[in-house]
Amino acid sequence: MAKENEELLKLSREAQELSEHIAQLKRRYNRMEEGSEKEQLAEDIKMRQFQALFYVEKMENLSKEA
Repeated sequence: MAKENEELLKLSREAQELSEHIAQLKRRYNRMEEGSEKEQLAEDIKMRQFQALFYVEKMENLSKEA
């Protein structure tokens, strides 16, 4: 059970860091002019959001197991 709590805490920290990074990327995205660089940044944001969602789902699964 301690291992699940440790894993849950680790995932929580990673999700928080990822969320902060996504917020920074979104601020940068909102200040950019239209173009291919902005489109690439939008794709990067999307991928990081999927990664954050994966962390949240994994945390939910760990919580159910505990």
